[in-house]
Amino acid sequence: AFTVHPCEIEGYYRCEGIECGDNKSDNRYDGVCDKDGCDFHHWRLGDQSYFGPGAQFTVDSTKPMTVVTQFLTDDGTDTGEFVEMRRIYLQDGKIIQNSFTNMNGIDKTD
Repeated sequence: AFTVHPCEIEGYYRCEGIECGDNKSDNRYDGVCDKDGCDFHHWRLGDQSYFGPGAQFTVDSTKPMTVVTQFLTDDGTDTGEFVEMRRIYLQDGKIIQNSFTNMNGIDKTD
């Protein structure tokens, strides 16, 4: 799975105490960042043939691969407003796009 965790603070920041979202003191959701985030997990979101051991999977976890994570902006520059995070895989000389959700009630998205 890959997960985005939006925060109330921009840039690098070292939190302390409750602002870190402390689980032990029942302050998980009182921190400056979203502890749960918004994740994408192929299997859990309905594509059980995308990632796993063997040739029957789109991405064969028994073979070497390169994982690329792209952070896209509204204007395509490094300083633009962040609008999307995209994950692609490179294996056996092929570019493999991320899978799509495949569940009733969830919009098809990658």
